[in-house]
Amino acid sequence: MRVRSVVIVLIFLGSVLSGCTGNNSEKDERIEALESELSDSISDHDSSLDQITTLESALAESLSTLSVVENTVVDLTATIAGYEAERTDLVGQRDDLVHQLNMSNGNVSVLLDEIDSLDFEILDLDNQILGLTLELSQKETRINELENTISTLSYTLSKLTYTIVYKSEDCPLGNPGYFIDIGFDDGEGLGIEGDGRVTYQEVQTTVGECPGNYGIVYNQTTAEHDWAQQRVVEMGGVLYFIADDGTSGWELWRSDGTVSGSYIVKDIRGEECQTVQNVSTGEDEENCSNPSSIWDRSHDGVFLPAEIVAGEDVIFFTAYNQWRDETTWSAADLWVSDGTEEGTLLVNDLWEGWDYYCCGTNFDYVGISNLEIIPKVGNNPDRVIFSAIHTRGNPGNTSAQEDGTNLGPTGEELFISDGTFAGTQMVANIRGEDETWLYGDTTYCCGDWKGSMPRDMVLIGQQVWFTAETDDHGRELYRYVLGNSFGAGSGHYLVKDIMPGAATSNPGELTRGSGGLFLSADDGVHGQELYFTLGDIFTTNIVKDIWPGENNSSSPMWLTKLGSKIIFSAYDALNGRELWISDSTETGTFMLRDINPGSNSSNPTGPMKILNGELYFMANDGVHGAELWKTDGTNSGTVMVKDINPGENRSLFWGGQNHWSGEYTHTHGDYFYFVAYDGENGSELWRSDGTENGTNMVVDANPGEGDSWPWWFTSLGDRLFFTAWDGNTRELWFYWDNPGPVISSDA
Repeated sequence: MRVRSVVIVLIFLGSVLSGCTGNNSEKDERIEALESELSDSISDHDSSLDQITTLESALAESLSTLSVVENTVVDLTATIAGYEAERTDLVGQRDDLVHQLNMSNGNVSVLLDEIDSLDFEILDLDNQILGLTLELSQKETRINELENTISTLSYTLSKLTYTIVYKSEDCPLGNPGYFIDIGFDDGEGLGIEGDGRVTYQEVQTTVGECPGNYGIVYNQTTAEHDWAQQRVVEMGGVLYFIADDGTSGWELWRSDGTVSGSYIVKDIRGEECQTVQNVSTGEDEENCSNPSSIWDRSHDGVFLPAEIVAGEDVIFFTAYNQWRDETTWSAADLWVSDGTEEGTLLVNDLWEGWDYYCCGTNFDYVGISNLEIIPKVGNNPDRVIFSAIHTRGNPGNTSAQEDGTNLGPTGEELFISDGTFAGTQMVANIRGEDETWLYGDTTYCCGDWKGSMPRDMVLIGQQVWFTAETDDHGRELYRYVLGNSFGAGSGHYLVKDIMPGAATSNPGELTRGSGGLFLSADDGVHGQELYFTLGDIFTTNIVKDIWPGENNSSSPMWLTKLGSKIIFSAYDALNGRELWISDSTETGTFMLRDINPGSNSSNPTGPMKILNGELYFMANDGVHGAELWKTDGTNSGTVMVKDINPGENRSLFWGGQNHWSGEYTHTHGDYFYFVAYDGENGSELWRSDGTENGTNMVVDANPGEGDSWPWWFTSLGDRLFFTAWDGNTRELWFYWDNPGPVISSDA
């Protein structure tokens, strides 16, 4: 029987490291360090350790069982010997009685009874001896089996070997390293038996780690296409993003943090060619290019950034797969991907052939937008809710008009999709189709060129909250109940017309907290202030008029949930813009601390993030410049973490939430990561554990005074990924606390 298992790392660690040893203390110390690092890294190999423990336990159990069986055999042998001696004695007694019987002439009944009794005892002993002899035979067979098992296990352990390999494909660019591949040199799979190396399927486990705490993940961007990765999301232990490699245009890429695991998922548009006439020669020539399918686009004053959102099994994103009918316009469609080329598909073409410029219509649209993921629950797969216009057919197709397949644009409304054509549908048609259009000499009906334009989607439980605009109410707060099965429109509700009539209340900053939803809104009387709602007209009210007076606005910003409350920035005439807290009640809404005393503003700014029950933000106390602060929700717990750029100079330049920079503050592990400038090293990657001494720069991607401006922070396992400019190009980087061990070439 051949036992296959992950190697016993601890058993032959000594033999591996013995090749590193010499006679001097320096190497001895290095061995001890490697042994310590390896011991620390063992905990990260749970699956390997499970199999290692199984193999060790099997050997120990076999040895223990063998000892027990051998002892049992000794006991059985002694018992059998005792029974045989007793039987011999009984046979002697019987022979004596038979002799007396033969010599007697008197009453022999007593002798016959004694002889019968002895015969019965002798027969009973014969049966016991037979049973014990059979059991002894079985135990001896078991001993042979255990000895074979022990021999096999011992042989398996003795055949474990290793190969030191220099690997680049399994590491980031510029951080290749040595690894110890451990297994059996037995020709398994693509391996070659007896070649002195452990390769391919012969490898049972690997010890070692790519050197360094940070590195660049491979990407083929060129100096002319140096915006690197954008819209970075994580799904299933892999990063997905858009990138331009200088050849395929902006397309969908993926990376697992290694060179070999970083590549384009699908070139959606591919190479497109057209025949053109050479003006010099008059001959026809083929002119080819490979345009982008995923990019930020502006049209008719509308800016539409590319979007990607990740569920548990798939990602949804926006992309353009063609220009229609050789025109110069197309809408961004919804695409879905499971991370493979064949699994990257157009979900549903919602813009079906409508002429954007026809019929005197007035579009103000570029494509689907505002994607909000709804993670899978139970039998429901990953879904996405978004804003889109749906058109069908050409505007003047009379035959299509008659059978209902040619309908006017729906206007931009709320849609939901599970990634399939059939599972993509409008769920809230808030502004109906009541407009006509003229095509030729014929008037057609009905369409809508604007729609309610849903924005600001927030998922709370089984409800999607959003803002939408109508002629009757302006832009107000709505909610849609997931799982509704009664047709488009029956699951959505106008929460409240906060500013009555056609004027808009300008709702924004939608943030969950205190069991409901906080937002900023203007009722036309109190100005832009903090509101709270449980989802109906009765519970939707102003929380507090922070800056009293008609139409004075405190303009709440950066609403961030901390526990059951929210922290936010707000302005009043007495204190300027400072940090506030609210539990949704008027008395529970107050300024946490006047960081910049008096009417001066400290301008608390995000993106604010929570770490270990404390919220981190940027503020200026008027003395230290814009620096890193934190709060636990109390006045005394609202403090500056560190004056990174000493004096009145600022170290932080937060505040933007631009589409091209993504997240640049992030909590990862036990640290808060952010971008900061210390006056010497440029704007680089920093992290903080909440203490002054624990707040330090960790990566200087653009050494010296140059800025690297790290963006698009994303966690993947125990690594933090981000993009950074190194002075030449912007690439995808990572940072982590490398647990080792790092193997050297002379191991």
